[in-house]
Amino acid sequence: VPPGRACSLHALHAPHTALTMGGDGTEDNGTVTINVLTDGKQDSNCSMDSPKAPKPDPTARQAEIAFACTLNVTSSVCVIFANKFVFGGRMGFHFGTALTICHFIFSFFVCGALGKLGVFEFKRLQISSVLPICYAFSGYVVFNNLSLLYNSVCIYQLAKIACTPAIVMIEKLYYKKKKSKGVIMALYPTCLGVCIAVYSDPQINAVGLLWAGLAIVANSLYTIWGQTKQRELGVEPMQLLLYQAPLSAVLLCVAMPFFDDVPALVKYQWNSERIIMVLLTCILGFGVNFSFFLGVGKTSPLTMNLLGHLKTVLVFVGGVILFGDSLTVQKLFGGALTIMGLVMYGNAKVAEAQKK
Repeated sequence: VPPGRACSLHALHAPHTALTMGGDGTEDNGTVTINVLTDGKQDSNCSMDSPKAPKPDPTARQAEIAFACTLNVTSSVCVIFANKFVFGGRMGFHFGTALTICHFIFSFFVCGALGKLGVFEFKRLQISSVLPICYAFSGYVVFNNLSLLYNSVCIYQLAKIACTPAIVMIEKLYYKKKKSKGVIMALYPTCLGVCIAVYSDPQINAVGLLWAGLAIVANSLYTIWGQTKQRELGVEPMQLLLYQAPLSAVLLCVAMPFFDDVPALVKYQWNSERIIMVLLTCILGFGVNFSFFLGVGKTSPLTMNLLGHLKTVLVFVGGVILFGDSLTVQKLFGGALTIMGLVMYGNAKVAEAQKK
């Protein structure tokens, strides 16, 4: 889903909006004179007024970026805790892949409804052009599940952190994007801090490392394609999500029997509380999906990846507050180092913007 993620502001999801001033790059007084030749004579009185091209509003763009990032962090952290409640306790909904499918189906219907209401315009896309990002996301889910199945939680978390250097490397090799020294320096404390926070007793095996490596590749490609596909296809976030959501749901249906107990899912006893909680996770899931495309379109794949590290720290804090999880010195130090790295990254990006 990568290239550019939407170019309009319809759904608050305009990753990059380009403004063209004119062929020669100059701006006149707003009057365009048209010379009309009739029977070999020139009529110099034929003219029409043309409004000046609007200038981009930096404040509005910053507000959109802040909205996308805040929505992504908030909805992601909330959906983690909501899923934790759904999976455990008296809910007992132990079907992670099925729940992800529900999230995408819900996102599809919400996008369809918003399109009907005129929030954004429907745009016809070739299925083949959207399939790569769908394969990447489905692979990300499947390989992450396999990684968690064969690895310890520590290795599973460290693999997710490894997506940061993987994104930098892929963008440099295939998209010729270079990061500034300030950005690269900010990655060290950010990733190191998360490593310290999640490190426990690693249990390494060859099969587990294979699945972890594939999960890293799939996650990195999904994050990058989330931006590049928007630009490549000239679509808004919701226009892309409208296609990506149902296709990913179908692909995950193929994988679901390997990870979820389908007979137990069929026999699952529903009640009003369980329906409401699953619906709540679907609403939050839509917030995650939409804000991802919106955010990656307006910022960069690396920025959205680093936001994931902030979510990890917030999940630790939320676990202590909501579920009574232990807060160790290791987690405190790791979290503080991660926050320091994110602040450095923010300052580096501001410096880059000022140079431009």
